[in-house]
This record gives sequence, structure tokens and C-alpha cells, in this order.
Amino acid sequence: MEKGQKDLKMGSVQSDLTLINKIKEDNDEDSLLELINRHSGIYHTMVNQFMSHPQNQLEKVDLSEDKDSTIYSSAMSYDPMRKTKFSTHLANQTKWKCLNLLNKKSRTKEFFIDDSDNYLEPSCDSFIPQINKEEAFSLFGKYLEREKDERVKKIIDMRYNGPHNKLTPWRIIAEKLNMSIQGCINIHNRFINKIKLQTKYV
Repeated sequence: MEKGQKDLKMGSVQSDLTLINKIKEDNDEDSLLELINRHSGIYHTMVNQFMSHPQNQLEKVDLSEDKDSTIYSSAMSYDPMRKTKFSTHLANQTKWKCLNLLNKKSRTKEFFIDDSDNYLEPSCDSFIPQINKEEAFSLFGKYLEREKDERVKKIIDMRYNGPHNKLTPWRIIAEKLNMSIQGCINIHNRFINKIKLQTKYV
């Protein structure tokens, strides 16, 4: 077997941990895409399991469109020292994401920003601002207007102002801005966390 063919074969069977390390250390886009392709089935299985009720179809669609973001977030939070497979870790993060969404829906709490970074613990719902939707939109608009990083404005606009009020997938945003998926997610989440930090005291 020629060296190039051997390298290609070896590259096709890289472990999840190898891919994750490349994402964390080198922001490697190919490794992220490979991880997404490899584990999308697990993500969709968990979403289908928890959001199967007909009344949850809109939330199910939104969660499905957030697949890439959740897999990326799960990769960044993955700790191999816990001796848990990445597939199990992703399934757990997806489960909590679904349960948090169902919990917020059952308590009729609405908030308009993306919760793609709320994946660590089930208690993450506790820092959702206790303000109504109208106040949330007003605060969000004020912070966005003051934001000096033009990339933030472009990412927010594309993410939330897509056709039919649907979240624009991260892959599309990254392609339009000629950026990596994880780069777009990081910029987005930094801005959202800044708002959450301020609105905790509202």
C-alpha cells in the first residue's frame, strides 16, 4: 500500500478523542465536521426520543437545527478522565438540553436567545433571566446596538433573522462569513453570556 493511501486509511479511523483534541487545540474544522458526521445519529435519536409528542414539533425542529452547535459544545466540554465515551457524553448533553427546554416550556417561560451553550448541568435553567419576553428583546437590542464587533451583529442577524423565524444552521453562517463553525459559535456565545451576566441582576 502506498504511503498516501495508508495515511488516508489511518486518517479515516481516527478516534473521537483524537478529533476532539484537534478541535480543542487547533480549531480543526475537518475534525469537527468528522465528529458531526459520526455522531449526528445519536443527537437525532435523543431529540426524537424526548421531543416525540406532537405539541413539541416546533421545538424538535429547532433542536435539530442546533445539532452542530451541540456536538461542538459537547466536544469542548468532554473530559476523557471520566472514562465515558464521547457518544455517551453527547447523549447526556442532548438529553439535558431537551429536558431543560421541556421544563422551560412547561413553566411557560419564554426567552428568545440561543441556549446552545447551556449543556453542562440540568441546573443551567436557573440563570435564565426572570424577565418577560418584551423586556428581553429590548435589552438584547440595546446590547447588540452597543456591540463594537461587527462579526457579532452579522452572526446574530443571520442566526435569528432567517426565513420563517427559523434558526439558521451554523454551517450556513460559517460558510457565508468564511469562518469556522466553532469560531461563529464562540463569538455568538460570548455575546449571549455577556447579556446573561448583566440580566441576572434585572
